[in-house]
Amino acid sequence: MYLKYVQIVNYKNLRKARFEFGKGANTVIGENDSGKSNAMTAMRILLDDDYFYNTKRLKESDFSESLGDWRGHWIIISAFFDQITDEDQQSEVCTQISPEVEDEDFLKSFIRCEGNNYGVVTLFIRPNKKQRKALFEAQTKSDFDNVRNNISLLDYEFLYTVRSQADFTNEEVYTEIVGDFEAGDAPNPDDEDSYIIGTKVDILDIWKHISLEFIDALRDAQGELRKPKNPLRRIFDVVNQEIDSNTIEEIKDKIRELNQSLSGIPQIKNIGNDVNKKLNDIVGLVYSPEICVESHIREEIESIARNLTVVPADEDDIEQLGLGHLNILYIALKLVEFEVSRNHEVLNIMIVEEPEAHIHTHIQRTLFENLNIKENYTQVIMTTHSTHLSEVSNIAKMNVLMRRGNQAIVMRPTNGLQEFAEESFGISDLSIERCIERYLDAKRSVLLFSKAVILVEGDGEELLIPSLVKQCFGVSLDELGIGLINVGSVTFEYIACIFSDDRIQRRCAIVTDLDAVVKNAEKCSEKAAQLGASRKKKIDNLFEDDILVSAFFAPHTLEIDFYNLEDNRKYIKKIINQHYKQKATKENHIANLSANEADRYDTVLTVVSELKKGWHGILLANDIDRTVRIPEYIVQALAFATQDVITPHILKRMALYVLESYKDESNLKNNMFNARTEEEILESIDAICAEYEEDEFTLFAELWKEYKGYE
Repeated sequence: MYLKYVQIVNYKNLRKARFEFGKGANTVIGENDSGKSNAMTAMRILLDDDYFYNTKRLKESDFSESLGDWRGHWIIISAFFDQITDEDQQSEVCTQISPEVEDEDFLKSFIRCEGNNYGVVTLFIRPNKKQRKALFEAQTKSDFDNVRNNISLLDYEFLYTVRSQADFTNEEVYTEIVGDFEAGDAPNPDDEDSYIIGTKVDILDIWKHISLEFIDALRDAQGELRKPKNPLRRIFDVVNQEIDSNTIEEIKDKIRELNQSLSGIPQIKNIGNDVNKKLNDIVGLVYSPEICVESHIREEIESIARNLTVVPADEDDIEQLGLGHLNILYIALKLVEFEVSRNHEVLNIMIVEEPEAHIHTHIQRTLFENLNIKENYTQVIMTTHSTHLSEVSNIAKMNVLMRRGNQAIVMRPTNGLQEFAEESFGISDLSIERCIERYLDAKRSVLLFSKAVILVEGDGEELLIPSLVKQCFGVSLDELGIGLINVGSVTFEYIACIFSDDRIQRRCAIVTDLDAVVKNAEKCSEKAAQLGASRKKKIDNLFEDDILVSAFFAPHTLEIDFYNLEDNRKYIKKIINQHYKQKATKENHIANLSANEADRYDTVLTVVSELKKGWHGILLANDIDRTVRIPEYIVQALAFATQDVITPHILKRMALYVLESYKDESNLKNNMFNARTEEEILESIDAICAEYEEDEFTLFAELWKEYKGYE
């Protein structure tokens, strides 16, 4: 048995979210404020017996902001447990949560393990029956709204159920049980569908057998280990029954001897004598009680266990350990506790929030690899924004969170991926998931966190494009949240295919070369040109229906098209003068730059080949300034990738940078600076574009407006 799905509806920024988990270790990744902590809190509300949450703690801010008016709406948190085996069924709780009759329509939206049972536990935070009845009985829309307006947080109830069979993220299902507030309709609470709502349950019965432990990113591990109910004490409470009775009696004898020894110390006896003397002085011999001071260390083995602690072999005390080791130690103790508690718990879930908080990079990776628990009764769910953890994560057990407005979107990189690969690439004898998993190292896994991605295939593009963007537009790719990934020798389509509405819902721009032949150029390759044309046809056909992926092609190569722009030739002239010693060679190459296209092509390729593309990219990135020109296809790729990221205010910042570089003394700069509303900003940008038609900013702004639907 393991936790397969969690549905969260209307809780904070999780408007309609469904998470999918696998056995062992899972990850939930996303940028800051994407909703990772909200998701974990929702799971704790449902399954963690240490997390106290009821009507008194319910706040208006707990409802999704996207609802507008929260009154009358429900918060729903539902956990779907899969692969409940015959052995699990021996536990009463598994029988309790498993539906007696499976709903086929419900199961169509869930992938599950055939041949085993499943179970569901759900929490509905909803208006009480009185309020729901009043909503149902409202005769007009006005009456309905009046009832809603009078609903307060104190009118809400917490209903825990089992066996509910519904996809609550489906708007039709939600409307069926909650109502259509726009139309002023609500269902009759007397006619609730038990298939959807489930059967009421005492949640304490569930908590006894399904354990959830939360390890906070800023947990005081040392303080936790010193608490009376620390994991070490709980482990002992389970295993103490296995201690031999003779051993226990020997320990008790030693405690009695210790008590006698302590009580017999003269200084301790004198304390009692002194107290007796003082009592006699105060109340007299008749009324003063006779007392003595003795050692009374309790003999019960449970009491002795309170003195158990963890001591490092090479340190005097646990306080000598750093935060990282303390956190690892705490996690290890919790895992041991889970294992020894197996006799009364059918499933243990450990949520570790941002394990990278106090743990070294290499230990992070080892920790995650070793947390792929073999036992089928322990699951680990980690939230992270560490690329090192995402690097070693199983991509099939990964949920990626993205914030879109005031809502969080849950994405799974492998959703339907294998089927797509088999249909599009003809791959059936290997797992595309495993291939991508191996590819996503710490550097490339940035694409999982980025707001959008640009895929390139060479060192030159990887080194030069970030500098071009910074110099021309005054903002960096990092500031925009754009990941630039060098795919190297891996074909684009294998990586780009994870970007779609079914998987990662982010823009992906592919930047590659056509390698078109230049007539009379000696270094042109007909084979390269054929491969370029073939690559374009393949990519265009593959992603023609995917609005999130688009390819942009250099007519020749980055270096050729970059230096075909006359304003950029000054940079290669400087490189030629620095690299070559012989005057004739320098003069010949520099002359070819201004000659015909074929001569310029051969010279550029010769210089770049001798320097190597990567080193040439480094030299060029260091030399370029604001006067640099960007090849058109790169501007087009940038505009496509950033269309969901760029706002009018970011565009304003870029425009002011461009005007500053032109030393513009006209009213354009003042108008742009003073523009506040979206309309004013766009009007000023139109004026700038009309004045500086040849600038890359003009092309970028026009493309952005086209993507956003501005006229």
